[in-house]
Amino acid sequence: MNIRIKFITAALVLLVSVNGYAQRRAIEIGVGVGSSINSNPGSNMVYKGNRIAWGNYSGLLNVSYNIHRSMSIGLEARSMELSRKSDNVYPTYLKTTIGGDDRKFVYSKAMMSAAVIFNGRYSMYRGYFYGGGAAGYAASRHDSKNVNNNTESYRAPNGGNGFVIGVQAGYTHGINAILGLNIEGAVRNYTLNYDALAPEVRPYEPLGYNITAYTITIGVKFRIMPKYRAENDIPAMRGKGRSR
Repeated sequence: MNIRIKFITAALVLLVSVNGYAQRRAIEIGVGVGSSINSNPGSNMVYKGNRIAWGNYSGLLNVSYNIHRSMSIGLEARSMELSRKSDNVYPTYLKTTIGGDDRKFVYSKAMMSAAVIFNGRYSMYRGYFYGGGAAGYAASRHDSKNVNNNTESYRAPNGGNGFVIGVQAGYTHGINAILGLNIEGAVRNYTLNYDALAPEVRPYEPLGYNITAYTITIGVKFRIMPKYRAENDIPAMRGKGRSR
């Protein structure tokens, strides 16, 4: 029993020490906008494109916490469009066709996700490179009936939900002690399940598929400095990381 009490006490002391140490580190808030492309959906989504749809938007907001000079953890929120184009023509149960018209198959007009992120960092004189992984939950939201006939041939049903995992890498260049420019590339894989039925699949079954997106965003990062710290043990930017 004494050994257990000593072990629990030591673990609590270590946890408090780590938390106290971490509170002395800086927080970074990043925002970015850019574009994305994506793979074909797998499984029972019948409508698949054979060409990339360029111009899909991508947006990013994240908050990271520097637990060490070379590591950070945080949360991110992303939103993007997922779509492709098809030169193939697909018949529908309405005895019409879709595809083959240079318009998009839109799988999600607003694929939204929230994820936990972890990054390793490599410091440079005016900034840092970083890379790591992410895992979280995603939801597809759009009006599936409001198809833009000028640019869209098909919209998937609304309401897909599921897990998202991925990796990211980027570079942040310091402008001053609190502001930096950022560029980031990321890969996100979504596994989505719907209440709606899969189109053109007999016998009927719920729609569900896997799809991968490749994004690039450009934006800024704001750094919140801890008070009363001459050096904050975070990658250098202009101002050398000194609080003001």
